Amino acid sequence: MLTCDPVYRQLQMQMDQYPIGYPPTQSGVEIDILKYFFTPLQARIALCLTLRSIPVSPIRKRLKNKFHIELSHEDMSAMLDDLFRKGVIRRSENSGGAPRYGIAMLAIGMFEYHVNDLTRELVEMMHRYFDEAFDAEFFRSSLPQLRTSPHLQAIVPEYIVDTYDNMRHFITHTKEDLHVTNCVCKQGEALIGKSCKQTDNIEVCLLIGKTSYAARGRARKISREECLSLLEMAEKKGMVLQPGNSKKPNCICICCGCCCGVLTTAKKQPRPARFFATNYYTRIDPSLCAGCGVCLKRCPMDALIAENKIFRVDLDRCIGCGLCVTRCKPQAAKLIKKDKTTVPPMNTEMLYLNILMERAGKKKMIVNMLKLLFGKPL
Repeated sequence: MLTCDPVYRQLQMQMDQYPIGYPPTQSGVEIDILKYFFTPLQARIALCLTLRSIPVSPIRKRLKNKFHIELSHEDMSAMLDDLFRKGVIRRSENSGGAPRYGIAMLAIGMFEYHVNDLTRELVEMMHRYFDEAFDAEFFRSSLPQLRTSPHLQAIVPEYIVDTYDNMRHFITHTKEDLHVTNCVCKQGEALIGKSCKQTDNIEVCLLIGKTSYAARGRARKISREECLSLLEMAEKKGMVLQPGNSKKPNCICICCGCCCGVLTTAKKQPRPARFFATNYYTRIDPSLCAGCGVCLKRCPMDALIAENKIFRVDLDRCIGCGLCVTRCKPQAAKLIKKDKTTVPPMNTEMLYLNILMERAGKKKMIVNMLKLLFGKPL
């Protein structure tokens, strides 16, 4: 009979070494989440995986050496595929077509992979975990997993918009396949009785390139035109564009201030702007402000403050999305480019390596990189 708690604690400790960690709590809700995702045997298999995807054979060998459990190649392959389709590990294929498997982080990762397969139990546990520990972990790095890209209608012509801040340009010119999937945050909030206040359409998460969501049957391929229309819908409905924080993002989240886990968690902080990678901020000309309050209603971060019937911007809360600017009829609100801009990493892999280096320090990072190179746990 396999015991439960020790192996789940081992898995928690291993996951806590990754770029976005998995810290312990007083209540033990992090263990409850792992028990929800993994059986004891599946947890042992997960302990044999690493961030770097590896073939089936070394996973079998590690399971035998570490836990004295021997599975045939066929049985191990079947269990790994089950875990992938369940949404708790990653799968990739090399040029020869042989599948390789790697561990997934909690977020962005396991939770998002459960889109279309959420339960109220999981959503409530995730809320508890964010409140107790994971919110601090998620925002721990100065390099967030997502960045804020402005709505282009908010940008005055004299600014040259870098391609990584111009999602319309990126979508228009990418040669990668485009997919869309349902928003896991909107699904989760609806399960606990908090349906989205801004749109009835929850199919708003854009995926760029080869995606495991499609392999799991949880995304559909769309045209470039449909993708661009979703960007237009986001501006109309007052939703924030949050692509992956790299020059070649693999996703664009279209987020609202009532459902998005990133926005709602950051909004609780006194200075949420520091958690976002953004190159713009809003400035309001008091001589033009009519005090209509449209900007106040469209801001997802409560960054607008009323003073003597006109509005000003709290720069500690402004994330530069431009939603207030696009509906300002007197044109009092302007989106201003920061003097010092942030340039994102080249791709998602470099983003997570940079986060890991920031977390571990340069000396430990050299050891970690060697472990990743040889497909060993950190």
